[in-house]
Amino acid sequence: MTNISVTAMIQLLASLVAVSLLALPAAGAPSASEILNRVTTASASIPNMTADVLFKLWKGKPSGDPECVFTGTMVVQAGHPAVQMAHGGTSLLCGALNHYVVGRLFDASEPMASFLDRFDFTVVSDKQVGADTYYQIQGAARNPKNNPRGMSAWVDYDTGLITEGTLQYDWGTVDIQQDYSSLNNVWVMTLQTVRSSNYAATLQVVYSNFHLTP
Repeated sequence: MTNISVTAMIQLLASLVAVSLLALPAAGAPSASEILNRVTTASASIPNMTADVLFKLWKGKPSGDPECVFTGTMVVQAGHPAVQMAHGGTSLLCGALNHYVVGRLFDASEPMASFLDRFDFTVVSDKQVGADTYYQIQGAARNPKNNPRGMSAWVDYDTGLITEGTLQYDWGTVDIQQDYSSLNNVWVMTLQTVRSSNYAATLQVVYSNFHLTP
């Protein structure tokens, strides 16, 4: 082997090591349990409230008017949000999407703490977004026969908010992005974008008209 090839090999190995180090959480990063505690605390801090929900579904990427539009109501009690479906499109396609896609995703929501307790988590990466530090956690289902089989999520450690993530099912994956706004010093979700590897479609969920309840 020539000196040039040895040098190239050393540079290649060095670059691979550098890339692998970039993917690891920084030294002194919080543990997975500390990050999850931030998430469950943020979820439990949401006051009792109701909100209007607007579902917009496109067959592909969002462009122009959606193929189907549904409405619903979100009710939060004791930090547990549940979405109740109301009205949807009247076509056969919209009716099927309402029942099999929108309904299954949102009708039977689960308290955050019990959902996260299904998985064993590790911290796999971190990134800086402005002044906030985000950590990526990855979870494997404690019972591999259950769905989801696994999940990963980016968590804003300062607020405890999950901003994006992936749920892994036996039939494929669901990618979710989430935006928030501050309401009475509490963060509330205002937009979700959901995409599934099993369907060439995009679902956007818009939350608005929040009202605090006893």
